Amino acid sequence: MEFQEAKNLISQAKNIYLIPEESSNPEAVTSALSLFYTLSEADKNVNIITENFPEYLKFLIPSPEFISYPKNFIISIPSNAANISQIYYEKNDDSLKIHLTVENGVVKKDDISFYFAESKPDLVITFGIKDYQKALENKLNSFGFLLDADILNIDSGTENKNFGKINLVAEKITISEIVLRLSDQVGQKSANCLLAGLIARTDNFKNSVTPEIFETAATLLKSGANIGEISNNICK
Repeated sequence: MEFQEAKNLISQAKNIYLIPEESSNPEAVTSALSLFYTLSEADKNVNIITENFPEYLKFLIPSPEFISYPKNFIISIPSNAANISQIYYEKNDDSLKIHLTVENGVVKKDDISFYFAESKPDLVITFGIKDYQKALENKLNSFGFLLDADILNIDSGTENKNFGKINLVAEKITISEIVLRLSDQVGQKSANCLLAGLIARTDNFKNSVTPEIFETAATLLKSGANIGEISNNICK
């Protein structure tokens, strides 16, 4: 696989978005979080696109607010629907209310759109996603700024569409193993995440275990991963 090319792509990027397949693949989430820690320590501007971070994996992060998310959120109303003459807002402990004064026209619910307006990232890294366009098709209003960026596609298994500029895709290598090989140095937080992914993937090393998985686990333990804490949280 093109590991050196992938490392070069990452080293040249400053603004990076990580997108894990989160509906059925906890290893994709833990691998994205591991690379999040690694890239943050390398002074990269990193964001993870995840809407439903698994409850049983939250021991891997200090708080739910720790994971970065796009900050520039826009509410848009087309000028041909209504002329807005004034805008003000109310903010309290419970909510934020935005008030609009309509000079003429009618604002309907379907006229209002919501999206993030972030600058285009230098690089998007996907984890466990088979089809990038399909994964984003219901989110383009919010995440259209991710389109046309270079993609590093990381996946394990079959049926991947190889949509990336670089595709680190293998049938018999886990996503955790691929991410470990991408990282020149693995800190304890990153090692915890990758080992958590392997434990979740193999049901605590009971199923689909290969010699390579045990070798990867040993490397992560040497990097400081706490297998007791991880097993207690994932397997309880």
